[in-house]
Amino acid sequence: MLFVVLFALLLPVTQQAKLSDFIDTYVNDIDLSSMKTCVFLGGESIDLVDPGDVDKGHKCTVDLPTVSDDERHAKEVCSSRIPYYITAVKHGKRTKCTFQINLKCKNEGYQQIHGKCYKVTKARFTWQDAQSACHNEFVKDFKPQVAIYYYSGLQNYFWDITGVYDAWVSVPELKDYFENPGNYKAFYVDAGAYKYDARSGDLLLDDPNQKHQVLCEYTPPMTRAEMFYLANVYSEIYPMEVFAGGAIIPSANMDTIQQVGPFGKVEHFSTKVFDEKCLSIGRIFNVESYPITALEEEFNDVKDHLTSQRFFLTNAYKNDGCHKGGYRQVNHDGKAFQVYKKGKNDNSQKGDFCDAHSFSLHQTGRYPTMASARAPVLCTLHTFNWNHGACPAGPKWSSKPVTFKRAYNTVFCHYINDNTPATNHEAQKRCEEFGTGLTGFDSAEEFEAVRKELKPQYPPGEGEYYPRTPYRLLSSGTRKVNGISQQVDDHYWLGGVSPCETHCFERTGEREIAGWNDAVAINNSFLNTYNHNGWAWKIDGKQFVSFRTDNNAFHVHKPPNPYTYMFFVCGVSAPLERSEKQRGKVQ
Repeated sequence: MLFVVLFALLLPVTQQAKLSDFIDTYVNDIDLSSMKTCVFLGGESIDLVDPGDVDKGHKCTVDLPTVSDDERHAKEVCSSRIPYYITAVKHGKRTKCTFQINLKCKNEGYQQIHGKCYKVTKARFTWQDAQSACHNEFVKDFKPQVAIYYYSGLQNYFWDITGVYDAWVSVPELKDYFENPGNYKAFYVDAGAYKYDARSGDLLLDDPNQKHQVLCEYTPPMTRAEMFYLANVYSEIYPMEVFAGGAIIPSANMDTIQQVGPFGKVEHFSTKVFDEKCLSIGRIFNVESYPITALEEEFNDVKDHLTSQRFFLTNAYKNDGCHKGGYRQVNHDGKAFQVYKKGKNDNSQKGDFCDAHSFSLHQTGRYPTMASARAPVLCTLHTFNWNHGACPAGPKWSSKPVTFKRAYNTVFCHYINDNTPATNHEAQKRCEEFGTGLTGFDSAEEFEAVRKELKPQYPPGEGEYYPRTPYRLLSSGTRKVNGISQQVDDHYWLGGVSPCETHCFERTGEREIAGWNDAVAINNSFLNTYNHNGWAWKIDGKQFVSFRTDNNAFHVHKPPNPYTYMFFVCGVSAPLERSEKQRGKVQ
């Protein structure tokens, strides 16, 4: 708050009081530099753009002591002095300007200028150390960089940044400003201009080994106010739709999912080409944009805006396999989610989807799509991000859920049944009754977190029970299946099948013996390279994956066999919740 106090001391008493009042009222909604701009230019109040709807942003009206001849001249006067969207002007002997405040710089000391946040370092650095100096100006979730001097009019606003004497800036094309820049780098001068016999606001060249302050910048998170503004400005030109959580923009051209390798090889499909497509669309609006996810939660947000009867491609894809559960998506921020989840009376996994590799949205639902399908890519800006919440409590027969944070920032919940052996079909049904499937593991660390919680319990009842021997005979009265005596031997059913059906070629290029199913895990390499002692690990017809705790090994069992009944572990991604972290950014 020292910065606030020092600035306030430079203002007349009435403006000091006004700034303090603004801070008390808008500290959670508006950054200090925006309040400062409003007060310094004589604004009397900050108001909602749309009374009663804070999501539409705020505005401030100021009265500049500059003559303007007409509305166009007034707009030029306002734009030359105020680095925000000018939404209304009035010309005359004094020029009245209304500007809109949509974004917020997170840290004190940063000045908002045309959708970016700027700050100058106190210390001096060589050009080589300038970038790391900006990175050290820590802003949560953002990495400041050396400010880009992308047009000459910026000096009109850099003057408002406190403490600039002479500071390094990044100039993309030095030849636009200097005839022979050579190996020199540019710096901007303000209060220190006299040392260089220059004017405040000039751009000069210097040896990169010399030391100057560094002007740093970062892009603040997108807000709904910014999206509403962009939609209002561009909706007549581009089909942008604003919804509860963000905005959607379809690509103008038809696209297809990208095949990056032949079938049967490691990765043969990818949606990364969609990332660049959406980024290029976002550059039109000076924002970052990404392909929409295939999540049901996100589809529910946008389905009412998909009114053109078209299908739209998402960033989800499937390599091999014939089940919907094989779809995967990894977002640009590293988060991966299950596109489909198992649940009670859920038939989403059933059916033959061998030829479906891309994934699309239509106003009527979410659909696996053939690789050759051509459709617009649905790009989105987000004011939210999906994060995983806490694992909910399981049914009475399960232990406390084991929560594990996987790679790609996903959280998975495991529910252990230690007391009621069941067939694979029965176990799967028990899992589905509360929205899960038989579980899987993406790493040795995740498996170990669950393994150490496995505590097989054999309640005495009908039949023999030998607690000190490795053979734990069923106490349910059922001793034989198809004439074969049954035993449990500390086995647990897991969500895997042999032969492998999904993501089967990623380790060696040859089909793996077994694979995880229903999107409970995607790391089949771990499943196939872990310990398999105690049972043959080979393809031998349709088999199901289990884990035996006393051998610490994954097994596959082809029925009929002595292990028709086992304990089991269910699993599902933790429920999704909206977070305050914001994904899209103004560029």
